[in-house]
Amino acid sequence: MIQEKIANGDLLYHAVHGLCRVDKIIQQTQSGKKTLFYSLVPKMAGKMKVRFTIPAEDIETSGFHSLVSLKEANEILDYLKAGNSAATPSRVALETVPNFSQPNQTWSLAKVILSFSYDNPQAKDQKKRQILEHSVKGLIGELASVFKITLKETAAKVQKSLGNASKINPAVLVALANTDDY
Repeated sequence: MIQEKIANGDLLYHAVHGLCRVDKIIQQTQSGKKTLFYSLVPKMAGKMKVRFTIPAEDIETSGFHSLVSLKEANEILDYLKAGNSAATPSRVALETVPNFSQPNQTWSLAKVILSFSYDNPQAKDQKKRQILEHSVKGLIGELASVFKITLKETAAKVQKSLGNASKINPAVLVALANTDDY
């Protein structure tokens, strides 16, 4: 559990909200007992002054997690690369991914992208497209933060790891190309 390691100023990542900084750690009474809360502020402030106040015990279930390390980010790119050379990538390579209980963890996002990369290109299911776009946005955003490069450069790294564009589902290529919109 990451909640025991979090301190003021730490960075946490959320696939939708992006990189957030722990602004305050406060203790409040909730339902008659003292509970620890984290006040999180997105690094990319929009027009609205957004702040998330989340109980410590719910930090992971709410989708926030510590950034992956540089080593692990490179392992994710290697995983995507190895997946495209496997005989049945969506079966063989996906078995090597660590099993996370939360669907928003970085490895899970990479797993989704890899499985979509070799999915039926004719499938135009709206829900699947949204899942793909969410996964691409989350993975690209987090890897860009880790590598300290732009979203476009990160998307290019991911696409290069996935391999030959002619073998990748066009929906994945479109999602990667739309990284400027994130």
